[in-house]
This record gives sequence, structure tokens and C-alpha cells, in this order.
Amino acid sequence: MIKILFLNIWIFGLFLLVGCSSDSDGQSITKDPITNGDDGSGPHTGVQDSTTAIYRQFFFKGTHNSYSGNLGGMKREGIATQLERGLKFFEFDLFTFYTEILLDTNWQEDADYFSAFTYMDAPHLLTYAKTGGDLKIYKLKDDAQELIYQNNGNPWTEEDRQLNILNHLSGQYLLDYVQSNGILRAYKFNGTELMDMGMENTGIVDAKSYTFVFDQRLFIAFHSVDKGTYEIKEVTIDGGDITLGASLFELESVTANESIYPFEQEDRLYIFRHNMNTVTNYKVETIDSDGTSWSTSDSSLESSNLLLGSIKAVQSNGKFYINSYTANGNVIGSQLVMDSGTPILVYEYNNEVDFLTGAEAMLYPSEKGYGMFLRKGSDLQLSSINIGSLVLGHDAPGDEVDLSVDNPTSILLEDWIDYMAQWSANNPNHEPLFIMTELKEYEQWLADAKWQNIIRIMQDKFGGKLRFHSSNGFHNEPLVDQNLIVDGKTLYYMDKSGSKEGGLLGKVVLYIQPNNNITKSEHTNDFLPFGPASVQLHENFLQLKRFRENNKLVSPDWRYPNRYGNNIGAYIDARDDSYISRIFHMQSSQGDGQYDNIRCTDVMFAVSDRPYEGPYLDYVEQQEVKNELDKVVGCD
Repeated sequence: MIKILFLNIWIFGLFLLVGCSSDSDGQSITKDPITNGDDGSGPHTGVQDSTTAIYRQFFFKGTHNSYSGNLGGMKREGIATQLERGLKFFEFDLFTFYTEILLDTNWQEDADYFSAFTYMDAPHLLTYAKTGGDLKIYKLKDDAQELIYQNNGNPWTEEDRQLNILNHLSGQYLLDYVQSNGILRAYKFNGTELMDMGMENTGIVDAKSYTFVFDQRLFIAFHSVDKGTYEIKEVTIDGGDITLGASLFELESVTANESIYPFEQEDRLYIFRHNMNTVTNYKVETIDSDGTSWSTSDSSLESSNLLLGSIKAVQSNGKFYINSYTANGNVIGSQLVMDSGTPILVYEYNNEVDFLTGAEAMLYPSEKGYGMFLRKGSDLQLSSINIGSLVLGHDAPGDEVDLSVDNPTSILLEDWIDYMAQWSANNPNHEPLFIMTELKEYEQWLADAKWQNIIRIMQDKFGGKLRFHSSNGFHNEPLVDQNLIVDGKTLYYMDKSGSKEGGLLGKVVLYIQPNNNITKSEHTNDFLPFGPASVQLHENFLQLKRFRENNKLVSPDWRYPNRYGNNIGAYIDARDDSYISRIFHMQSSQGDGQYDNIRCTDVMFAVSDRPYEGPYLDYVEQQEVKNELDKVVGCD
């Protein structure tokens, strides 16, 4: 009896291997899928289609996060081995940020003031010791600090100073404001020395200073804490002379706990105001900068839970970033976007590294985003917060990315796609590759429409080989040639060279999948904070949502084979509508595979993130009983 049972199981497994079950007319037989109200707790009968057939041991080669290599026992090797062994499906979880720790050290020299800046794409550290008036500049490279400037031949007077470093008209300037006497002196840095550009008496003492550039002009702001005033003056540096203009803008009754940052966006000047006592509240004022006297023309009081702890801001590479640093080392970064006159803080960054706790934070501009400098006594930490760079990672940037096997040596998506493009060029008639990109934490993709960077990278690397999966997103994407969108319901026939129109040999199909929270009102709160009032951000939100809705990609939930996912709860008949059946299996209407080896990785999206733990192991054991792990011709 037992032998007969196992023989029946073996025959059933073989039946699934060869193809889907059919009736006497050759039509596929499917069970009715479970309804939306079914909680999945009862017994389920699997849909008998190639999308649910588990082809022996080969599902291990195509599981979710194919970049993960051998981490945690995944047994997938690197991407080079995967490509050579015939893997056709690749999924990359993507984040829009990552952190580079540039310096993490205990500083041995006494210094009263530290600052950081970028010069010629290299991070630099500036230190000032009041005792002795010593100023030093270090260049940071490969975990080393090279002293490139020291004023030991002409030390400064022993004064408390406010030092502001900024780039203006392609030059790097240091503005030295002496709080006790109000003297402002300008220096230009050329990479090895500071050149004195002159001095001016501001007439303002005991104030905090902040420099900024607007309309290619240089300005300095003074916050007199004792007087409760704030004013802005223009600074002109001409040859070896510095001139300070009359006061352009003034505020009264500014409290000591308030921070004010002017910033430029869309050729207009704004100021961001935040009082540490009100925590989540902030104000953005529009400045009318015409004429010799500026005034506030509009004001908006807003609130955001992204504002916690110590709040600093910086204008960097045309964008205005707000950084929240709490005493426990937690960092939240946001971009303030003026969208049709409405100020909106867009969530951009949450740290995936360990930052120094209980430190004093400062920011500086960087081409990749912004830099953050933390100081706690003699402990220093300098970091580059990269915003807009697409990187791999499962739960965080770099998470579960195995760099010890034959993978690229970085977590940048561009490096991985470049490798795949080179492989494709060396194997021009390969079976079509399918690249799925899952966008983590959807809010961070909205400012600057960062998902378009995926399309640009793919277009740059694959050129004419690139195709796009049929979704509302791609059909509404201006970057996409609509003729290159492949429809899952269209059959693609070709000769061996792939010369027929519509042939996909040697081609690459891109699929973009945002985090599914973008379709859930409890997460998006009815589109807030990206509502209709925020015109561009709202459109970005809706466009990203289109990539998730009605995307034609369906796959069975590996726990419940007849429950289909990735299509906003819709359950689709496998044979007629499954995008996987038509594009990724390349089946004809008779069920014949158009590509020899495509079935080796049929169930890539039907399995777990971590195929070495939990209920997935139970599922594997069931398949071993059903299939006995027989070899499949062409898949080994």
C-alpha cells in the first residue's frame, strides 16, 4: 500500500514536471482561486499550471533576492555563477540612500572648533585651537588624515570664532567671524593654503553667523541671541578686498532656541525656521528679494514627525536637506521641497549604520547628498549621507548582499547592472533575462522621481536590448519608448537567431515594483502628505502607485499555491492571464516553451526571502516527497 502511494506521488510529480494538467481537449484545468474573504486557514488545492509547478531542486536557484549569494545558507553563489548556470530571473531590493563612514576616530590634538567640507570631491577636516590660534586643515583619504595646511607661521589671535566654509563661484572660501569685535575676514582655499582676501567690520558682536549663496551672490546672516534679532547682509569678495553691504533683511523677537536657514529653490529665496522647544513644528517664509530691502511675502506653519532631537539644515547641490539627530544616535534625513508654494518635508534617509551617540552635529554640502560631522569630546565621526544613489539591500542598504562570492564588489545597482550588461554582450543570443526591482520604503522615491534613475541606468547599460513589462507605470512613463513595452498576453515566436519581430532572445525585461504599502490607505493616509495641494509630489506618488497597480505580474503565494499575489489582491486565472506564464515561461498557446531552459527557475517569486528557515522548510519537504528531486533535462 505504501509503495503504491509513493508511486502515485512520483507520477504526480512527473506530471507537474512535464507540463500543466489538461483535459481531453488539451485545455488546462484550474481550481477556483480562493476569495478575498478566505483567510487561507483551510485546506487548499493548488492551481495545476506551470506557474505553480515546483521543478525539483531548481527553485533554490531563483529565489527572492538572487543577489544574496551564500549568506545564511542560501546556497546561490554569486551572480556570475548564476548567469553561467542559466538563471534568468533576478530580483534586486533597492534603497535610495546609503551611508559612508569617512572618519571614526579619537582626535588626539586639543581643538576648540571642528568643521568639515568637501574640496575637489575629497573630504577635508578643519580644526582651530583658541590657545595659540592654531588652524589646521586635513585631507581625508583611505582612513588616513593628511595635514595639508597649518598657520604656524602666522597664528591667529586667541579669539572665539565662527568659521563658515562654502563654495562660491567655483571657489572654496572660509569666512572667519570674530564674535568679540565683529571683524569678518575672508580666505580662499586652493587645496594647499589659505589666501587672505581682506577684512571688514560687521558692526555686530556676540552673534551666530551663517553663510549662504542665493542667485550666485554670497550672503551672511547674523543671529544676535541677546538682542533677539536676525539680519542678512551681502558679502562681496573682489580680488584682495571684502565688502559688506547694508542690512537687507531683518527679523525681531527671534528666540535663542530658534534656528533659521535661508535656502534657494526654483530661483526664489525662502527661510526655514525651527524652534527646538516646539519639536515637530516648523515655519517656511517666502522672501521677496527684489530691491535693496527684503521682506516676507508669505509664511506657512507646518508640522512633521520627521523632526526630532537636534535639527540642522544645509543647502547642497541645489537641494535643501533637514537632518534630525537624537541623543541615541538615530538619524532621520528629509528634503524640504517647495511644491507649488507648499513646503513639504519628504522622508529621505534613516541610518543603517551606528552613529556616535550624545554628540554635537553639524552638516556640510556634498555632491552625493550631504555630509554629517559628529563630535563628542575627542571622539569624531564624519559621514557622507548619499541621497539618490540606488543601492541593493534587503532590510537596509547592503543588508544580505554577499560581497565574498563572485558578485560585484559594491552595493551600487549600477555596478551590478553593468556586470549583467557585459555578460549579455558576451552572450548575445541568450534567453531573455528578467530583472525585477523592488523599491523599499516608497516615500523616499518620490522627491526627484528617483525610480526614473533605474530606467536611466538600464537604458544606458542595455541600450536596444531593453524591454519593459506591461504596467500602468511604464505606459505613463515619459522616459520609456512605448514600442518597447511587452504585453504578457502576446505570444512571441522567433527562429533560433531571434530575428523575427517581437523576438526576445538576447533581450532584458525590466519590472519595477514599489513597496506594497503605497496602495494601502493606512500607510499612505489617503495620499498625505502628498495630497493634491503638492502638485508634483502628488503626481509622483500616483505614478509610482501605477507601477504597483494592474501590473500583470502574478505569482502564487508559495504557502498557498492557489492564492495569487503581487496584483493588489486580484486572483487571476493562470493559463490565460498569467504574465509569468506568457513572458517569463515563454509558453505558446499549446503550452510549449519557446525557450529551452526558462523553466529551470519558474518559481522565483513563489518562495521566501529566506529559504533556510521557518515555513519554507516545511514547503521544501513537501516538494521533496512529491517530486523526489529528479533531474530535469536541460536544467542541470
